Amino acid sequence: MHSRLFLPIVFLGAVVLGAQQTANKSATAGQAGTSVAPLPSDPAKLSALIRASYYHPDELASLDCGVQIDWAAFSRSGKLNLPDDRLKVLQGLKVNSHAVRGNIPELTFDWSAGQLATKGQMEDGMKQMVGGFYQMYWPLLASSLVTNGADLKKVDPLADGSAKVDFSSEGTSLVITVNNDGIPTHWVLDGPAMKGTIDPEFAPTPKPISGDIRRISGVRVVQRIGESNMNVELGLDYQEVDGFFVPKSVSFGIVGAYTVPMEFSGCVTTRSASAN
Repeated sequence: MHSRLFLPIVFLGAVVLGAQQTANKSATAGQAGTSVAPLPSDPAKLSALIRASYYHPDELASLDCGVQIDWAAFSRSGKLNLPDDRLKVLQGLKVNSHAVRGNIPELTFDWSAGQLATKGQMEDGMKQMVGGFYQMYWPLLASSLVTNGADLKKVDPLADGSAKVDFSSEGTSLVITVNNDGIPTHWVLDGPAMKGTIDPEFAPTPKPISGDIRRISGVRVVQRIGESNMNVELGLDYQEVDGFFVPKSVSFGIVGAYTVPMEFSGCVTTRSASAN
């Protein structure tokens, strides 16, 4: 069981800038399967079915993009009142991101359209926003959930043909519900430091092929801290770049606090050396 499976929950504290909410509605499962055959009992076959159930560009090594934040929409979502002159400067700001798998993304800023007295704070905030997205993207959307049958500690079949699969490791319980198409629809994390759930949503691929029959179109993450909950929602669509399908339009935020709409453009990728 790889430690990357726990990262989507771990990153939340650094991204939310202190925003929490004490109540939320429970998340629903992802796309329902259509087959009625039971899942294979062989861990190796089940892990292969899970890997093939949705798109994850494991060979993507890095992604460089221009990032445009919709500051007007962000301001409305957070009930902020940004003066027109400040909004104009932010809309003219050019941001480029260099994201390497396994590393903190690097951002560069072009303030040639105008500057703000709070430039340093704004850059730090944008690094948290974009960095938080990538900390979720790499382990959860751009990596396979399992590498082989050894990652599956226990499989409990359910009456509807789905199963609860135990990926627990290192003193932390992680149980993922896998539907009868092999799609991981609901994650439950229970550890000494934090508890939470992850509910991915899936959309059919326009032209399905092996390895790309559906893609993650959204993720809901609920982190329980003591008696309070923090609810993160991510939505995205894709663009094709160098043979990969990578993020294009992204909506990322804390429910009840703010939403950050981001557009990724002019992207360039590199492929892992092992894939060449």
